[in-house]
Amino acid sequence: MNNISLKTLSLAAITSALLSSVAIAQESADSLKMDVTFVGEREMVVKDALKLQSWPELRKLESGDKAFSYRLLAKRMNVTPVWTMLEPVRLRVDAPLARLYRGYARAGYGLYNTPLLELSMTDLRSREGTWGFQASHFATDAPSDFIDDRFQYSDGGVWLSRFIGKERVDLTANVSRDKIVFYGNANGESLAPDITMNTYESYLRFEAEMAFKSHQRDSTLMNHEVEIGWYQLRDLTGTVENNFDGSFDVGKFVGNERFSLAGSMNLDRLVMGLNNPDTLRTDAAIASLIPTATSYRGPLTVTVGAGLWVDADTQSRNGSGSTFKFYPKVEASIRVLRDVFIPYIRLDGGLEQNWFASIVDENPFYYASPESDMRTTSRSNDLEIGMRGTLTKAIGFKINVSSTKYEDFLYFVNDTLINTTGSRFTEFYDNLKVRSVGGHLSLNLIENLDIRLVGAIYDYDENGQDAAWNLPSTKWSVDLSYSLLDKFYVDASVTYSGIRSSVSQIDPGQNAIRFMQDGDVNYYNIELPSYVDANIGLEYRYNSRTSVWAKCSNLTNSSYRHWVGYPVQGIQALFGGSYSF
Repeated sequence: MNNISLKTLSLAAITSALLSSVAIAQESADSLKMDVTFVGEREMVVKDALKLQSWPELRKLESGDKAFSYRLLAKRMNVTPVWTMLEPVRLRVDAPLARLYRGYARAGYGLYNTPLLELSMTDLRSREGTWGFQASHFATDAPSDFIDDRFQYSDGGVWLSRFIGKERVDLTANVSRDKIVFYGNANGESLAPDITMNTYESYLRFEAEMAFKSHQRDSTLMNHEVEIGWYQLRDLTGTVENNFDGSFDVGKFVGNERFSLAGSMNLDRLVMGLNNPDTLRTDAAIASLIPTATSYRGPLTVTVGAGLWVDADTQSRNGSGSTFKFYPKVEASIRVLRDVFIPYIRLDGGLEQNWFASIVDENPFYYASPESDMRTTSRSNDLEIGMRGTLTKAIGFKINVSSTKYEDFLYFVNDTLINTTGSRFTEFYDNLKVRSVGGHLSLNLIENLDIRLVGAIYDYDENGQDAAWNLPSTKWSVDLSYSLLDKFYVDASVTYSGIRSSVSQIDPGQNAIRFMQDGDVNYYNIELPSYVDANIGLEYRYNSRTSVWAKCSNLTNSSYRHWVGYPVQGIQALFGGSYSF
């Protein structure tokens, strides 16, 4: 019975389900709303839900740079350029250079009734050449209450420089007047000088020079330099000296070697007592020929040559005529660490002619007597070994040791035969050997500050003389310059000179030792103390044209002497101004 009932219910259910599904299918397609009849036996079992025992894993994606390659396809295009005019533009890469002015005027006045005047005028320089002229005047009182005469120096000159093709021609002419006051007294600085002779001397000089120099761009071509000069000196006593000087230097490169030939000649004629019947004429001449060869091999430079000299100083050689001199010439240097260190060695020599004008330049209180020899000095075995270099852009140096032998070295002596107070000097000659150790150091560690130190220590072989007369045992100097804000400029210098000995025919009574007697003439060794000479200058530049300045000399106010009986001026202050136009 139960089975029949189930079957009947099942048929009825199926029939009803079919009818319902048709009807429902027309209204909705959602199968979840249909009734489902299961036919047959079944067993209903309740179980736990089945869960997965593993988690999902992340998939690793590839990453990195992809390599791509392209191939350019040539394609011709017609381009029409468009030009646009640009206006001029000023580029300020470096600071502008100081403007060149045609000239300047400088004037000042100081203690000891000291005026100073300078004037210079030149055209603006060009590739064609330049010309100009200059003039100056300086005067000052002598540091003595016994003399009213004044030192005076005036000069004027013109010059012309011009290019003619590859040749540069320089012409120079100059005239000067130098007045020297004999205010000294070897007997004592507080005593008046002897006035039986003139207390002053005036020298008038005329100079003319001509020079030629080639400027070939090709170093394998022959280059040359030629200089010709004429000098004339006149004094108040009628002495006239004419000096002719000439030199040349020609050379050219052949590979890494340069061959050159240099030469010179100096002719001098001195006429003393031109207005007197006993006119004395002295002639002297020297000539040289110096061939050299220089080799450049990387950092090594070597020069080898010979100096061939002829001394035709007949009068001072007691009529022996010309004398031939030979001086070897060798120089070698090597650059180390890009010029940081440059060791070098040099051997040289030559003749140095002593003529009236050159002696007066060395000692302005010199008096040329008829007995004056004015011999030629021979400088031989002039050996120097040292090292120079540049450690940085701010530090440069040089150290050296040297030895030089002189024949007929020029000395000065206070002469009593000419002047009873020994205010005038005559010359004599003897052999001398000088050995020295010295050098210099340049520093620019601070911007706009330049310092230079120079010094040397000397040792002498006097060849039997009691001392190396008027030569210091040591000499040092320091020079300093500093600019601030482009408005202030300061320069200073300090010089130290060691003890010197001077020879005199007058006994000053102190610090003097008689070392020789020649007939009625005694010779005394007078010690000249060491001294320090300090100077400073200050300039204020109002603008590029106008400035005012002040200079002070001998700041220590020391009364030191270069020559026996001649104390220098005390402290000197000079004030002035400058203007460029």
